[in-house]
Amino acid sequence: MLVNNEDILNVLGKNIKKVRKEKGYTQDYVAEQINVSTDLLRSIENGRNIGSITTLLNICNFLQVSPNTLFAKLLNFKEDTLDSSLLNLTHQLSKEDKNILKEIIIHIDKNY
Repeated sequence: MLVNNEDILNVLGKNIKKVRKEKGYTQDYVAEQINVSTDLLRSIENGRNIGSITTLLNICNFLQVSPNTLFAKLLNFKEDTLDSSLLNLTHQLSKEDKNILKEIIIHIDKNY
């Protein structure tokens, strides 16, 4: 499947907006946290601008979402949905909960 710039802009923008709203963040808040203007973030979400790679990575890091999630409909390969789901869930955990999860996985691995 070949994609064009318009497809990339639209899919990326819609996915960023969806994740931002799911987390209850305003455009102003996200823009401030990633050090860009609200106008730039708005233009990315509306599919008019893609921003820089740095901006996209800062958006991913702040929203705690993988770039694969934002580009999902554009990628030709099928990512293991269970692995992807687990990865996205772990991004939402506190450091303490991540350590607990790590110990559980180590315990399971040793016993099976």
